[in-house]
Amino acid sequence: MVKKLVCIGDSLTEGFGVRKVAAWPALLQAELGLEVVNKGISGDTTTGMLGRFYPDVILQNPSHVMIMGGGNDMWWNVPTNVMLANVYAMVKQALHHQITPIIGISSAGFNPAMIDPSTVWEPIGGYEKLHEAGTHYTHELKKMAQSNGWMLVSLQDLFLDGEGKVDHCFYEGTDGLHPNEKGHKRIAQAIAESLMKQAAVTS
Repeated sequence: MVKKLVCIGDSLTEGFGVRKVAAWPALLQAELGLEVVNKGISGDTTTGMLGRFYPDVILQNPSHVMIMGGGNDMWWNVPTNVMLANVYAMVKQALHHQITPIIGISSAGFNPAMIDPSTVWEPIGGYEKLHEAGTHYTHELKKMAQSNGWMLVSLQDLFLDGEGKVDHCFYEGTDGLHPNEKGHKRIAQAIAESLMKQAAVTS
């Protein structure tokens, strides 16, 4: 049963571009009535998350931790096995301290056409390679979580429409990468539903 949840991740967890009270961890806290600590840092990689895992997660003494990252790694063309190793190391630290890990799979969709090149660097290798890396990482991360019996929350298709295309209404208008407040609300609802289905919390 979730008593206190720490969410460690990147800008998608921190809530880049939205008010702190509108970021999904804050909304999840209100939805479930439990303490949710937001430890997202914009621009962070899984290596950075691993490096700060002890002070940001272990010392918070939560019952559960949600680990969701990798987008920035893929942007810089970090190999999948490095990301998986970092997530694995974080999970092992959590388990050693009797903290239940929850693996988060972030939303897969974004539209490069919405991204302003004057404010966002193009990913190393281009957007096609980024998409391929995301597909591969998501598949391998799911496989690793399922084979080890770790709790898994997937947001992979959350922002796609009925045709499997990115629904722009959930993203910052000039961004194309980060969810707006409507998107964060949808994330919070999806995570709450997933945790309730997995008997981690009660409604």
